Amino acid sequence: MKINYRDVREPHWSSSECSSINCQVFFEHLGQEVPFTASPLDSEPHGREIFERCVSGEFGNVAPAKLDAPSLVHEELHPPALPVGWHDIHEFLEEANRENASGTERGLVLVWASMVDEMLCRLLEQFLVESTITKDMLRGGSGPLFAFSARTKAAFSLGLISKDELQAIEVVRAIRNSFAHKLGISLADTSLHDKCKDLYRKTFNDNYTFDAKHYYSQACTRLLIILSGRIASIAQNRRLEHTDPRPIYER
Repeated sequence: MKINYRDVREPHWSSSECSSINCQVFFEHLGQEVPFTASPLDSEPHGREIFERCVSGEFGNVAPAKLDAPSLVHEELHPPALPVGWHDIHEFLEEANRENASGTERGLVLVWASMVDEMLCRLLEQFLVESTITKDMLRGGSGPLFAFSARTKAAFSLGLISKDELQAIEVVRAIRNSFAHKLGISLADTSLHDKCKDLYRKTFNDNYTFDAKHYYSQACTRLLIILSGRIASIAQNRRLEHTDPRPIYER
């Protein structure tokens, strides 16, 4: 059953990690307004949608966490704990809140895609040998792993992301490129709308109906959660610089 809601008020972060948002929501099936915690990992689409809409600034700026206010979720909806690495997206969420509040589709598309790109970069940084050479490869403007596409393919080739994750990220990149290189386009255009819808279906496996920007942003949120968790778990597997005390001529 689709849960209908309206009148989302007083959004504020539930904790300093900015992993979920407390707010007041009127649910039609309850016939009243109740405290609610919106999470990007909610098992129900409306919980994820409320989180994304709050971050986008639709209900006003998201206020800082109230230290004396625990997270409150309706008893039927208990979102799982966020991965350890999610707090690392704190600055992005603040930027997304500012950019998306402008209401432009171009800003929405570019800011979410840029964070997926950034998280891929951090994943590679966490796995590859820690050195200035690695940093130059990833962050130098002419580095071989500076481009979004190169980072995606490298992460897959190194076994850091799966093939279906690679395919989903490639769709995000394609949509980003459309807005970066063309004028006068919209997510409502049939081809882009269908890409966003298919991307959402693959990342959430449900048939709820949203507009294209919510399909896109929720799919990006799912990818960010996956990459964040991957970053948190990959630290112990970092590649170490190969050393050999013998001179080259003795090897």
